[in-house]
Amino acid sequence: MVDWDSALVALEGKVAEVFDTQTFHVFPTAKGVSVNDDRVADPSRAGFDFRGSIHFGPVALMPGFSHPATMTVDSRERGRESPSHEAVITALSSDWPHPIKVEDIIGWGAARYVVAAIPEDGGRRKAIYVNRTKVAP
Repeated sequence: MVDWDSALVALEGKVAEVFDTQTFHVFPTAKGVSVNDDRVADPSRAGFDFRGSIHFGPVALMPGFSHPATMTVDSRERGRESPSHEAVITALSSDWPHPIKVEDIIGWGAARYVVAAIPEDGGRRKAIYVNRTKVAP
Protein backbone atom coordinates (compact mmCIF):
# COMPACT_ATOMS: atom_id res chain seq x y z
CA MET A 1 0.00 0.00 0.00
CA VAL A 2 1.25 3.49 -0.85
CA ASP A 3 2.03 5.89 1.99
CA TRP A 4 0.69 9.08 0.38
CA ASP A 5 2.10 11.41 3.04
CA SER A 6 5.61 10.07 2.48
CA ALA A 7 5.14 10.27 -1.28
CA LEU A 8 4.05 13.93 -1.00
CA VAL A 9 7.07 14.79 1.17
CA ALA A 10 9.41 13.16 -1.37
CA LEU A 11 7.72 14.91 -4.31
CA GLU A 12 7.83 18.34 -2.64
CA GLY A 13 11.53 17.81 -1.91
CA LYS A 14 12.31 16.90 -5.53
CA VAL A 15 10.33 19.88 -6.85
CA ALA A 16 12.31 22.18 -4.54
CA GLU A 17 15.62 20.70 -5.75
CA VAL A 18 14.71 21.45 -9.36
CA PHE A 19 12.84 24.75 -9.21
CA ASP A 20 13.98 26.61 -6.08
CA THR A 21 17.04 28.31 -7.53
CA GLN A 22 16.64 31.86 -6.17
CA THR A 23 17.44 33.15 -2.68
CA PHE A 24 14.91 35.38 -0.90
CA HIS A 25 14.95 37.12 2.49
CA VAL A 26 11.91 37.61 4.71
CA PHE A 27 11.58 40.90 6.61
CA PRO A 28 8.78 40.21 9.15
CA THR A 29 6.53 43.21 9.80
CA ALA A 30 3.95 44.18 12.40
CA LYS A 31 1.31 46.88 12.62
CA GLY A 32 2.43 50.31 13.78
CA VAL A 33 1.16 51.97 16.93
CA SER A 34 -1.82 53.60 15.22
CA VAL A 35 -3.92 52.69 12.20
CA ASN A 36 -2.21 55.39 10.12
CA ASP A 37 1.34 54.25 10.92
CA ASP A 38 3.40 52.30 8.41
CA ARG A 39 4.17 48.71 9.25
CA VAL A 40 7.30 48.27 11.34
CA ALA A 41 9.84 45.50 11.83
CA ASP A 42 8.39 42.71 13.99
CA PRO A 43 10.79 42.13 16.90
CA SER A 44 9.10 38.82 17.81
CA ARG A 45 10.02 37.17 14.48
CA ALA A 46 13.52 37.03 13.05
CA GLY A 47 14.12 37.50 9.34
CA PHE A 48 15.43 34.51 7.41
CA ASP A 49 16.64 33.43 3.98
CA PHE A 50 14.92 30.76 1.92
CA ARG A 51 15.22 29.24 -1.53
CA GLY A 52 12.33 29.51 -3.96
CA SER A 53 11.27 30.51 -7.45
CA ILE A 54 9.48 33.59 -8.71
CA HIS A 55 6.95 33.70 -11.52
CA PHE A 56 5.65 36.97 -12.98
CA GLY A 57 2.15 37.49 -14.34
CA PRO A 58 1.33 38.54 -17.89
CA VAL A 59 2.45 41.92 -19.18
CA ALA A 60 -0.10 44.70 -18.86
CA LEU A 61 -3.02 44.01 -21.13
CA MET A 62 -4.83 46.44 -23.37
CA PRO A 63 -8.05 47.94 -21.91
CA GLY A 64 -11.07 45.88 -22.88
CA PHE A 65 -9.13 42.63 -23.07
CA SER A 66 -8.87 40.18 -20.21
CA HIS A 67 -6.81 37.17 -19.32
CA PRO A 68 -9.10 34.60 -17.69
CA ALA A 69 -6.47 33.22 -15.34
CA THR A 70 -5.72 36.55 -13.66
CA MET A 71 -8.70 38.81 -14.25
CA THR A 72 -12.35 38.83 -13.33
CA VAL A 73 -14.71 37.74 -16.07
CA ASP A 74 -17.69 39.88 -15.06
CA SER A 75 -17.40 42.93 -17.34
CA ARG A 76 -19.74 44.90 -15.03
CA GLU A 77 -17.00 45.04 -12.42
CA ARG A 78 -14.42 47.06 -14.37
CA GLY A 79 -12.79 48.29 -11.15
CA ARG A 80 -11.76 44.74 -10.33
CA GLU A 81 -10.54 43.90 -13.83
CA SER A 82 -6.85 43.82 -13.02
CA PRO A 83 -4.35 41.24 -11.82
CA SER A 84 -4.45 40.74 -8.07
CA HIS A 85 -0.70 40.30 -7.78
CA GLU A 86 2.46 41.03 -9.71
CA ALA A 87 4.22 37.74 -9.05
CA VAL A 88 4.06 34.44 -7.23
CA ILE A 89 6.95 33.12 -5.16
CA THR A 90 6.83 29.37 -4.61
CA ALA A 91 8.94 27.66 -1.96
CA LEU A 92 9.13 24.67 0.34
CA SER A 93 8.32 25.91 3.85
CA SER A 94 9.37 22.92 5.96
CA ASP A 95 12.67 24.50 7.13
CA TRP A 96 11.29 27.96 7.90
CA PRO A 97 11.63 29.08 11.56
CA HIS A 98 8.13 30.60 11.41
CA PRO A 99 5.43 31.16 8.77
CA ILE A 100 5.54 34.13 6.44
CA LYS A 101 2.52 36.41 6.98
CA VAL A 102 0.49 38.71 4.76
CA GLU A 103 2.12 42.17 4.62
CA ASP A 104 5.59 40.83 5.43
CA ILE A 105 8.27 42.10 3.05
CA ILE A 106 10.28 39.67 0.90
CA GLY A 107 13.57 40.77 -0.58
CA TRP A 108 14.97 39.36 -3.81
CA GLY A 109 18.25 41.07 -4.60
CA ALA A 110 17.54 44.82 -4.48
CA ALA A 111 13.80 44.33 -5.16
CA ARG A 112 11.26 44.32 -2.34
CA TYR A 113 7.84 42.67 -2.46
CA VAL A 114 4.97 42.88 -0.02
CA VAL A 115 3.03 39.65 0.60
CA ALA A 116 -0.56 40.02 -0.66
CA ALA A 117 -1.83 36.50 0.06
CA ILE A 118 -0.73 32.96 0.90
CA PRO A 119 -3.49 30.50 0.06
CA GLU A 120 -3.48 27.41 2.28
CA ASP A 121 -3.79 24.07 0.52
CA GLY A 122 -2.41 21.77 3.20
CA GLY A 123 0.94 21.25 1.49
CA ARG A 124 4.37 22.33 2.67
CA ARG A 125 5.09 24.06 -0.65
CA LYS A 126 3.69 27.60 -0.45
CA ALA A 127 2.50 29.92 -3.19
CA ILE A 128 3.10 33.48 -1.98
CA TYR A 129 1.33 36.20 -3.98
CA VAL A 130 3.40 39.40 -3.92
CA ASN A 131 3.46 42.95 -5.25
CA ARG A 132 6.52 45.18 -5.64
CA THR A 133 6.90 47.80 -2.92
CA LYS A 134 9.19 50.74 -2.24
CA VAL A 135 8.87 50.34 1.52
CA ALA A 136 12.25 49.69 3.06
CA PRO A 137 12.20 46.92 5.67
